[in-house]
Amino acid sequence: MDARLLVVGAAVTAGVAATAVGLTLGPGDEQIAVAAPARIEPGKADMTVIMCSTSALVVKEPRCGGRDATAEQVAAVERAVRRLPQVEAAYTVDQQHAYDDFRADFALNQPMLDAVKVTDLPVSIRLTLKQRADRREVEKSLRALPGIGGVTDNTATEAVLESRSEMLVNVFLCGKGTPLPSCGAKRKSDGTVVKEGKAATRAQTIALTKLIKDMPEVQSVTFEDQQAAYENFKRAFTSNKALLKSTKVSDMPQSFRVFLKQGSDWAKPVAMLRRQPGVASVSYVPCQKDGMLALSRYGMSPPEDKMCSPGS
Repeated sequence: MDARLLVVGAAVTAGVAATAVGLTLGPGDEQIAVAAPARIEPGKADMTVIMCSTSALVVKEPRCGGRDATAEQVAAVERAVRRLPQVEAAYTVDQQHAYDDFRADFALNQPMLDAVKVTDLPVSIRLTLKQRADRREVEKSLRALPGIGGVTDNTATEAVLESRSEMLVNVFLCGKGTPLPSCGAKRKSDGTVVKEGKAATRAQTIALTKLIKDMPEVQSVTFEDQQAAYENFKRAFTSNKALLKSTKVSDMPQSFRVFLKQGSDWAKPVAMLRRQPGVASVSYVPCQKDGMLALSRYGMSPPEDKMCSPGS
Protein backbone atom coordinates (compact mmCIF):
# COMPACT_ATOMS: atom_id res chain seq x y z
CA MET A 1 0.00 0.00 0.00
CA ASP A 2 1.31 3.44 -0.81
CA ALA A 3 0.39 7.11 -0.93
CA ARG A 4 -1.69 6.90 -4.08
CA LEU A 5 -4.13 4.53 -2.38
CA LEU A 6 -6.04 7.14 -0.43
CA VAL A 7 -8.95 6.87 1.90
CA VAL A 8 -11.54 9.64 1.82
CA GLY A 9 -12.90 10.67 5.18
CA ALA A 10 -13.81 13.46 7.61
CA ALA A 11 -14.87 14.68 11.06
CA VAL A 12 -16.78 14.64 14.56
CA THR A 13 -18.08 15.54 18.07
CA ALA A 14 -20.36 15.43 21.18
CA GLY A 15 -20.89 12.36 23.38
CA VAL A 16 -23.84 10.24 22.30
CA ALA A 17 -23.98 6.87 24.05
CA ALA A 18 -25.07 3.75 22.19
CA THR A 19 -27.96 3.00 24.54
CA ALA A 20 -31.65 2.39 23.97
CA VAL A 21 -33.18 5.37 22.19
CA GLY A 22 -36.60 6.58 21.13
CA LEU A 23 -36.80 7.17 17.38
CA THR A 24 -39.43 9.59 16.16
CA LEU A 25 -39.97 8.73 12.51
CA GLY A 26 -41.74 11.92 11.51
CA PRO A 27 -44.58 14.31 12.28
CA GLY A 28 -47.49 12.39 13.75
CA ASP A 29 -45.62 9.08 13.90
CA GLU A 30 -45.50 7.08 17.10
CA GLN A 31 -42.29 7.03 19.06
CA ILE A 32 -40.69 3.60 18.86
CA ALA A 33 -38.47 2.18 21.60
CA VAL A 34 -35.39 0.61 20.03
CA ALA A 35 -33.11 -1.70 22.01
CA ALA A 36 -29.42 -0.90 22.18
CA PRO A 37 -27.77 -2.30 19.03
CA ALA A 38 -25.01 -4.88 19.22
CA ARG A 39 -21.50 -3.45 19.24
CA ILE A 40 -19.69 -3.38 15.91
CA GLU A 41 -15.92 -3.67 16.36
CA PRO A 42 -13.80 -0.99 14.63
CA GLY A 43 -12.37 -3.37 12.04
CA LYS A 44 -15.70 -5.04 11.28
CA ALA A 45 -17.64 -2.02 10.00
CA ASP A 46 -18.31 -1.85 6.26
CA MET A 47 -18.78 1.92 6.45
CA THR A 48 -18.32 4.61 9.08
CA VAL A 49 -20.30 7.83 9.34
CA ILE A 50 -18.11 10.54 10.89
CA MET A 51 -19.97 13.39 12.56
CA CYS A 52 -18.77 17.01 12.36
CA SER A 53 -16.14 18.07 14.88
CA THR A 54 -14.04 21.10 15.72
CA SER A 55 -11.14 18.95 16.93
CA ALA A 56 -7.84 20.11 15.41
CA LEU A 57 -6.96 16.51 14.54
CA VAL A 58 -10.15 15.75 12.61
CA VAL A 59 -10.35 16.29 8.86
CA LYS A 60 -12.25 19.50 8.23
CA GLU A 61 -15.20 19.56 5.82
CA PRO A 62 -16.76 22.82 4.58
CA ARG A 63 -20.24 21.35 5.07
CA CYS A 64 -19.67 21.36 8.85
CA GLY A 65 -19.34 25.14 8.94
CA GLY A 66 -16.69 24.93 11.65
CA ARG A 67 -19.18 23.53 14.18
CA ASP A 68 -19.63 20.30 16.11
CA ALA A 69 -22.62 18.13 15.29
CA THR A 70 -25.40 18.58 17.80
CA ALA A 71 -27.05 15.76 19.73
CA GLU A 72 -30.20 16.38 17.66
CA GLN A 73 -28.23 15.98 14.43
CA VAL A 74 -26.68 12.73 15.64
CA ALA A 75 -30.14 11.40 16.53
CA ALA A 76 -31.47 12.42 13.11
CA VAL A 77 -28.61 10.60 11.37
CA GLU A 78 -29.28 7.50 13.49
CA ARG A 79 -32.88 7.52 12.30
CA ALA A 80 -31.85 8.01 8.68
CA VAL A 81 -29.33 5.17 8.87
CA ARG A 82 -31.85 2.71 10.25
CA ARG A 83 -34.31 3.56 7.49
CA LEU A 84 -31.89 2.59 4.73
CA PRO A 85 -32.77 -0.85 3.30
CA GLN A 86 -29.09 -1.56 2.52
CA VAL A 87 -28.03 -1.32 6.19
CA GLU A 88 -27.81 -4.56 8.17
CA ALA A 89 -26.83 -3.01 11.52
CA ALA A 90 -25.69 0.31 12.96
CA TYR A 91 -23.82 1.21 16.13
CA THR A 92 -23.28 4.74 17.47
CA VAL A 93 -19.90 5.31 19.13
CA ASP A 94 -19.52 8.15 21.66
CA GLN A 95 -16.20 9.87 22.35
CA GLN A 96 -15.21 7.71 25.32
CA HIS A 97 -15.85 4.42 23.52
CA ALA A 98 -14.09 5.76 20.42
CA TYR A 99 -11.10 6.71 22.58
CA ASP A 100 -10.99 3.24 24.13
CA ASP A 101 -10.98 1.68 20.65
CA PHE A 102 -8.39 4.20 19.46
CA ARG A 103 -5.99 3.29 22.28
CA ALA A 104 -6.41 -0.40 21.47
CA ASP A 105 -5.75 0.20 17.76
CA PHE A 106 -2.61 2.24 18.46
CA ALA A 107 -1.31 0.36 21.51
CA LEU A 108 2.12 -0.01 19.85
CA ASN A 109 2.34 3.61 18.67
CA GLN A 110 3.19 5.69 21.72
CA PRO A 111 3.61 9.00 19.80
CA MET A 112 0.02 8.67 18.56
CA LEU A 113 -1.31 7.84 22.03
CA ASP A 114 0.52 10.84 23.49
CA ALA A 115 -0.90 13.19 20.83
CA VAL A 116 -4.60 12.28 21.07
CA LYS A 117 -7.03 13.03 23.92
CA VAL A 118 -10.54 11.72 24.41
CA THR A 119 -11.94 15.11 23.35
CA ASP A 120 -10.17 14.79 19.98
CA LEU A 121 -12.25 11.76 19.01
CA PRO A 122 -15.41 12.13 16.93
CA VAL A 123 -18.81 10.66 17.46
CA SER A 124 -19.35 8.15 14.68
CA ILE A 125 -21.80 5.52 13.48
CA ARG A 126 -20.45 2.18 12.31
CA LEU A 127 -22.48 0.32 9.70
CA THR A 128 -22.58 -3.22 8.40
CA LEU A 129 -24.31 -3.63 5.05
CA LYS A 130 -26.41 -6.33 3.48
CA GLN A 131 -24.94 -8.46 0.71
CA ARG A 132 -24.80 -6.69 -2.65
CA ALA A 133 -25.70 -3.36 -1.05
CA ASP A 134 -24.92 -0.35 -3.23
CA ARG A 135 -22.29 1.46 -1.16
CA ARG A 136 -22.31 4.56 -3.30
CA GLU A 137 -26.06 4.85 -2.85
CA VAL A 138 -25.69 4.58 0.92
CA GLU A 139 -23.01 7.27 0.94
CA LYS A 140 -25.07 9.52 -1.33
CA SER A 141 -28.10 9.14 0.94
CA LEU A 142 -26.16 10.17 4.04
CA ARG A 143 -23.63 12.79 2.92
CA ALA A 144 -26.17 15.59 2.52
CA LEU A 145 -27.52 15.26 6.08
CA PRO A 146 -26.68 18.08 8.52
CA GLY A 147 -23.98 17.19 11.04
CA ILE A 148 -22.16 14.62 8.90
CA GLY A 149 -18.55 15.42 8.12
CA GLY A 150 -17.85 12.35 6.04
CA VAL A 151 -18.73 8.77 5.19
CA THR A 152 -15.89 6.28 4.74
CA ASP A 153 -16.00 2.95 2.93
CA ASN A 154 -13.74 0.79 5.10
CA THR A 155 -13.46 -2.35 2.97
CA ALA A 156 -10.37 -1.55 0.88
CA THR A 157 -8.61 0.07 3.82
CA GLU A 158 -9.13 -2.87 6.16
CA ALA A 159 -7.67 -5.25 3.56
CA VAL A 160 -4.54 -3.10 3.35
CA LEU A 161 -4.25 -2.80 7.13
CA GLU A 162 -4.31 -6.58 7.47
CA SER A 163 -1.44 -7.01 5.00
CA ARG A 164 2.09 -7.55 6.24
CA SER A 165 3.84 -4.39 7.41
CA GLU A 166 7.47 -4.12 6.35
CA MET A 167 10.16 -1.48 6.72
CA LEU A 168 9.25 -0.09 3.33
CA VAL A 169 9.77 3.47 2.12
CA ASN A 170 7.90 4.62 -1.00
CA VAL A 171 9.62 7.43 -2.93
CA PHE A 172 7.22 8.99 -5.45
CA LEU A 173 8.70 10.98 -8.31
CA CYS A 174 7.29 14.18 -9.73
CA GLY A 175 5.14 13.79 -12.82
CA LYS A 176 4.09 16.37 -15.37
CA GLY A 177 1.61 18.68 -13.66
CA THR A 178 2.10 17.21 -10.17
CA PRO A 179 0.41 19.88 -7.97
CA LEU A 180 3.04 19.84 -5.21
CA PRO A 181 5.53 22.57 -4.22
CA SER A 182 8.26 19.91 -4.12
CA CYS A 183 7.78 19.54 -7.89
CA GLY A 184 7.83 23.29 -8.52
CA ALA A 185 4.05 23.81 -8.55
CA LYS A 186 2.65 27.09 -7.26
CA ARG A 187 -0.89 28.03 -6.26
CA LYS A 188 -2.69 31.13 -5.11
CA SER A 189 -4.46 31.17 -1.75
CA ASP A 190 -7.74 30.35 -3.53
CA GLY A 191 -6.23 27.20 -5.01
CA THR A 192 -5.74 28.57 -8.52
CA VAL A 193 -2.71 27.00 -10.25
CA VAL A 194 -0.04 29.58 -11.08
CA LYS A 195 2.63 27.13 -12.15
CA GLU A 196 2.38 23.39 -12.83
CA GLY A 197 4.87 20.94 -11.44
CA LYS A 198 7.59 19.45 -13.65
CA ALA A 199 8.31 15.75 -14.09
CA ALA A 200 11.51 14.26 -12.69
CA THR A 201 14.26 14.14 -15.29
CA ARG A 202 16.24 11.08 -16.30
CA ALA A 203 19.35 12.56 -14.66
CA GLN A 204 17.46 13.09 -11.38
CA THR A 205 16.16 9.51 -11.46
CA ILE A 206 19.68 8.14 -12.02
CA ALA A 207 21.06 10.28 -9.18
CA LEU A 208 18.31 9.04 -6.85
CA THR A 209 19.06 5.43 -7.73
CA LYS A 210 22.71 5.85 -6.75
CA LEU A 211 21.86 7.79 -3.57
CA ILE A 212 19.41 5.11 -2.38
CA LYS A 213 21.75 2.20 -3.12
CA ASP A 214 24.57 3.89 -1.18
CA MET A 215 22.46 4.42 1.97
CA PRO A 216 23.66 2.11 4.79
CA GLU A 217 20.06 1.59 6.01
CA VAL A 218 18.89 0.16 2.67
CA GLN A 219 18.49 -3.57 2.16
CA SER A 220 17.08 -3.47 -1.39
CA VAL A 221 15.44 -1.08 -3.85
CA THR A 222 13.07 -1.56 -6.81
CA PHE A 223 12.08 1.02 -9.40
CA GLU A 224 8.40 0.96 -10.40
CA ASP A 225 7.40 2.63 -13.67
CA GLN A 226 3.88 3.83 -14.47
CA GLN A 227 2.74 0.56 -16.05
CA ALA A 228 3.92 -1.52 -13.09
CA ALA A 229 2.29 0.95 -10.70
CA TYR A 230 -0.98 0.67 -12.61
CA GLU A 231 -0.94 -3.14 -12.46
CA ASN A 232 -0.39 -3.02 -8.68
CA PHE A 233 -3.17 -0.43 -8.40
CA LYS A 234 -5.60 -2.71 -10.27
CA ARG A 235 -4.79 -5.64 -8.00
CA ALA A 236 -5.30 -3.51 -4.88
CA PHE A 237 -8.68 -2.17 -6.04
CA THR A 238 -10.01 -5.07 -8.06
CA SER A 239 -13.44 -4.78 -6.41
CA ASN A 240 -13.78 -1.00 -6.96
CA LYS A 241 -14.92 -0.89 -10.59
CA ALA A 242 -15.74 2.82 -10.57
CA LEU A 243 -12.24 3.76 -9.38
CA LEU A 244 -10.56 1.47 -11.88
CA LYS A 245 -12.62 2.89 -14.72
CA SER A 246 -11.66 6.46 -13.85
CA THR A 247 -7.91 5.78 -13.42
CA LYS A 248 -5.40 5.60 -16.30
CA VAL A 249 -1.79 4.44 -16.55
CA SER A 250 -0.73 8.07 -16.97
CA ASP A 251 -2.26 8.89 -13.55
CA MET A 252 0.28 6.67 -11.82
CA PRO A 253 3.51 8.13 -10.42
CA GLN A 254 6.87 6.47 -10.94
CA SER A 255 8.43 5.42 -7.67
CA PHE A 256 11.18 3.63 -5.82
CA ARG A 257 10.22 0.91 -3.33
CA VAL A 258 12.98 0.97 -0.74
CA PHE A 259 13.21 -1.84 1.82
CA LEU A 260 15.21 -0.95 4.91
CA LYS A 261 17.25 -3.29 7.08
CA GLN A 262 15.40 -4.52 10.16
CA GLY A 263 16.04 -2.32 13.17
CA SER A 264 17.45 0.59 11.16
CA ASP A 265 16.44 4.21 11.77
CA TRP A 266 13.97 5.03 8.99
CA ALA A 267 13.78 8.75 9.79
CA LYS A 268 17.22 9.65 8.41
CA PRO A 269 16.80 8.20 4.87
CA VAL A 270 13.24 9.51 4.68
CA ALA A 271 14.35 13.05 5.55
CA MET A 272 17.23 12.92 3.06
CA LEU A 273 15.08 11.60 0.21
CA ARG A 274 12.44 14.28 0.73
CA ARG A 275 15.04 16.94 0.00
CA GLN A 276 16.09 15.51 -3.38
CA PRO A 277 15.21 17.16 -6.72
CA GLY A 278 12.51 15.29 -8.65
CA VAL A 279 10.93 13.78 -5.53
CA ALA A 280 7.22 14.52 -5.04
CA SER A 281 6.74 12.76 -1.71
CA VAL A 282 8.22 10.07 0.53
CA SER A 283 6.25 7.82 2.85
CA TYR A 284 7.22 5.23 5.43
CA VAL A 285 4.62 2.48 5.05
CA PRO A 286 4.11 1.50 8.73
CA CYS A 287 3.39 5.18 9.54
CA GLN A 288 1.24 5.47 6.45
CA LYS A 289 -0.89 2.53 7.54
CA ASP A 290 -1.46 4.14 10.92
CA GLY A 291 -2.52 7.30 9.10
CA MET A 292 -4.98 5.31 6.99
CA LEU A 293 -6.38 3.59 10.07
CA ALA A 294 -6.88 6.89 11.91
CA LEU A 295 -8.62 8.42 8.89
CA SER A 296 -10.82 5.47 7.96
CA ARG A 297 -12.02 4.49 11.44
CA TYR A 298 -11.92 7.83 13.26
CA GLY A 299 -11.94 10.60 10.63
CA MET A 300 -8.64 11.90 12.00
CA SER A 301 -5.48 13.02 10.22
CA PRO A 302 -2.71 13.73 12.76
CA PRO A 303 0.54 15.15 11.33
CA GLU A 304 3.19 12.54 10.64
CA ASP A 305 5.39 13.60 13.57
CA LYS A 306 2.43 12.79 15.83
CA MET A 307 1.85 9.39 14.24
CA CYS A 308 5.37 8.01 14.29
CA SER A 309 8.82 8.64 15.59
CA PRO A 310 12.08 6.82 14.79
CA GLY A 311 11.98 3.27 16.07
CA SER A 312 8.19 3.23 16.61
